[in-house]
Amino acid sequence: MKNFLWTLNFLTIIPTGKRWYERSPEIGKVAFWFPIVGLLIGLVLSFIYFPVIRFFPHLVADAIILITYVFITGGFHLDGFADTCDGLFGGDTREKRLEIMRDSRTGSYGALCLICTIGLKYLCLVSIDPKAIAGLSFITSSETIEGLRPIYVYACEKGKVLLFMCAIGRWSQILGAALSTYAREEKGTGQIIIENLNLKHVLLCSFVPGILIFLFCGIKGILVFFIAFIVSILFTSYVKRKIGGMTGDTLGAVNEVSEITVLLAFVAI
Repeated sequence: MKNFLWTLNFLTIIPTGKRWYERSPEIGKVAFWFPIVGLLIGLVLSFIYFPVIRFFPHLVADAIILITYVFITGGFHLDGFADTCDGLFGGDTREKRLEIMRDSRTGSYGALCLICTIGLKYLCLVSIDPKAIAGLSFITSSETIEGLRPIYVYACEKGKVLLFMCAIGRWSQILGAALSTYAREEKGTGQIIIENLNLKHVLLCSFVPGILIFLFCGIKGILVFFIAFIVSILFTSYVKRKIGGMTGDTLGAVNEVSEITVLLAFVAI
């Protein structure tokens, strides 16, 4: 339980007693909980969808859900993504990139990438056809869909996408950490994760989200999972070429890149 609470506190703003940096987790077991916490975040967003969609048009509902998502996570991964973009695009050497990423201030590259990322996520959510997602599921029949009011079909099926997106985003961080070494000489937020994970932990944390994705989204869901897997590997390789490894910021960036990949893949289905 302590490993779950550490992960929950690390990835969200939900209070769990001691802060994550005051605990001593077992990192190998923490890896298992990363996608599970992602699923819980997606579940919370899915439940919030039901009252929101009752009172607002779906365009507004999607925006509210995205804002809620940022609030629950404290913008943790978006901050890392912005710092990563500033460093990768603003520095011409490894040392300069790492120095820029260490700066707490957000530069022009980071701000532009944040705007593009949030905007693209919103457009993808708006563009996804709920009935198309429902047709992929092994546990949702066409009769069930026809028997629901349209707004509930929208909430249920968009909820599946949110579950998928949040779980795969956290899973991709474990993948990125397992494929890398820590890029900095000094200590940092992501060091404890990056230095203690390997591919065995990736397999361990893939089991639960993999089964749920298959049940909710069928074979095409597994295809989306595979696409996110490939994109995460490519992005991790790119970052490693630029700075010689991964940091806490770049793990946050992997999360954002994989989430966008999932949403784009669902739009393309």
